[in-house]
Amino acid sequence: MNLVVQGTVLSAESLARVASLANADATVSLDATAWRFPNARQSPEVEAWCEAHAVDCAWVPEGRRLADLRLVAMDMDSTMVTIESIDEMGELLGIRDRIAAVTAQAMHGGIGYPESLRRRVSLLAGLEEHALEKICEERMHLSPGAESLVRRCRDLGIRTLLVSGGFRFFTDWLQQRLGIDAVLSNDLEIEGGRLTGRVLGAIVDGDAKAARLRDEIER
Repeated sequence: MNLVVQGTVLSAESLARVASLANADATVSLDATAWRFPNARQSPEVEAWCEAHAVDCAWVPEGRRLADLRLVAMDMDSTMVTIESIDEMGELLGIRDRIAAVTAQAMHGGIGYPESLRRRVSLLAGLEEHALEKICEERMHLSPGAESLVRRCRDLGIRTLLVSGGFRFFTDWLQQRLGIDAVLSNDLEIEGGRLTGRVLGAIVDGDAKAARLRDEIER
């Protein structure tokens, strides 16, 4: 098993600690913020350490290669980009805390995702469309490795799919920016250059994402 750790610059002491927790043979630098630990022992201690130090980790079976894949599916907010787009929209209206309160209610099981999204979007009524452009231009920072991942997939002939519970305005921007093959996301209603506070069509939730992924696999 290979352990891959990515997300921030780690000291030699921190890398040694990860290698020890994983009982890995070596530490292989992939770039300035990513490392591979070959022949690692899968352990919850490693995952707990990574969470505490704000880095991502993944267990990759030996012999698995990107070139063997036909499809790579990815999320957008806090995955391909470093932000939560709906939080940024709320901040521009001065209601980030109200947006976050509804999000927290959903995360604690108080309401389902579709209802949570509708409530949060309703709070955004009146936001000007050019504010969404501002977010794209100034706040949609790519996560480390996002651009190189999509480029490598394209070089290998792997189809890329972006499935997001976020909004088409942003997924379209990201699709064009990175050259992603297909996207699925929610569509905000805009009238007269402002958000109405409504979502058009069915809500893209976890089930919708899974259904689209299955469709792509069966292509």
